[in-house]
Amino acid sequence: MRGQRLAGVLWLIAGFSSGAISFFLVDPLDLAIFIGGAVLAILLGLAMLARPSPPWVLASGVLGFAWLVAFGALTITNLSLPIEELLSIVWVLAFGVAAAVVAYQRR
Repeated sequence: MRGQRLAGVLWLIAGFSSGAISFFLVDPLDLAIFIGGAVLAILLGLAMLARPSPPWVLASGVLGFAWLVAFGALTITNLSLPIEELLSIVWVLAFGVAAAVVAYQRR
């Protein structure tokens, strides 16, 4: 259960980072991905912290895969952005994927 708490904290970091970055976006698709990701990550992070249980590991894996696809696609399609903006996407991508991996490894 201790690994789920660490994964929950990582999901919270990913969610709050995604939510904070969404204030600076203007593209509707990017905005939807960042806000939707923020809501889901924060909810999952809070659930894993409040009541760690095995079903949250499965939910973390599913969200981690969706996170990898969504933010990975954003990273690849925005390679022409300045490095600061690109690193913000990579930051969110890394924390989401790390949370899913930690939850899976420590199940």
